[in-house]
Amino acid sequence: MKKTQVPESAGTQSATVCRFPLQRVMERRQAAAYLGIPARRMRYLVALGYGPASIKGSACQFRKDDLDQYSAALFARAGLGPVALAHYRKSREQADRGLDPFLDMASRDELNQALARYASRAVIGVGLVIIVLSHTPLSRILFHVLR
Repeated sequence: MKKTQVPESAGTQSATVCRFPLQRVMERRQAAAYLGIPARRMRYLVALGYGPASIKGSACQFRKDDLDQYSAALFARAGLGPVALAHYRKSREQADRGLDPFLDMASRDELNQALARYASRAVIGVGLVIIVLSHTPLSRILFHVLR
């Protein structure tokens, strides 16, 4: 095995190691309670690809920073600025951690939009299948038998 040589100047350089603070990770129920929305809605949002970003490899663990970004995005989508968000978060910390009226309404709206998107795609797909099958001899036989 060949021995590697270290240059003389490498021994005089120093490096600084910075530690990043540990990010708090929450399970789905804890994350839903932190946001103030029902856990079932959180599960549906994540299953449909909406909602807060989850940790890769696990659809049921969330970082606190990602949850804060999600709530900030909902505030921005509602047209509220960062001042309103800071005031809202401060009042939310002082109050009990129950159901949050704003995030409940905003997450429900996001879930409805997701369901409408997938439902419209399903309706379009079924319609295309009906159009294709309506011009086949099999459909004529089937409709003749059903009459």
